[in-house]
Amino acid sequence: LYVGRLKVEKGIFSLLKIFKEIPDDIYLSIVGKKEKEILNNKNINYIGYGYEAPDLIKIYDKHNIFILPSFTEAHPKVIDESLARKRPVIIFEEIKHIIQNREGIFVSKRNAKSLVETINFIIKNYAKIQERMKKNKLPTKQEFISRMSNILSSN
Repeated sequence: LYVGRLKVEKGIFSLLKIFKEIPDDIYLSIVGKKEKEILNNKNINYIGYGYEAPDLIKIYDKHNIFILPSFTEAHPKVIDESLARKRPVIIFEEIKHIIQNREGIFVSKRNAKSLVETINFIIKNYAKIQERMKKNKLPTKQEFISRMSNILSSN
């Protein structure tokens, strides 16, 4: 699953090119506003965008792994959303700094071979990974708002 903007800097087009080389039994679902034509690939399912939280939760829950192919990131909320649903996350090396102390985030090289190896590792160890993910201390919506208010009010 990928949830985000369909922009070059988000790495989605790089991921779509990688998916041309991925085996037929691995699928990618995309939630985001379609601004460019997505490559025609039978392994890619474009879901759409504009979902309310309960519907987005159901989408996360219907998928095994979340992937964030961005080239740059600071603190992407989609990582915490995925981890909150006990869905492991794959990122690429360029943004490995976002892992911090969270369990369930895996780093892949930006190529089909490495991505498939990472996916297979996660699937084979899924129950153990989800158990370790229970240790994550993820921010609540109220904590996030409170932190942002503190940052914005400190001049």
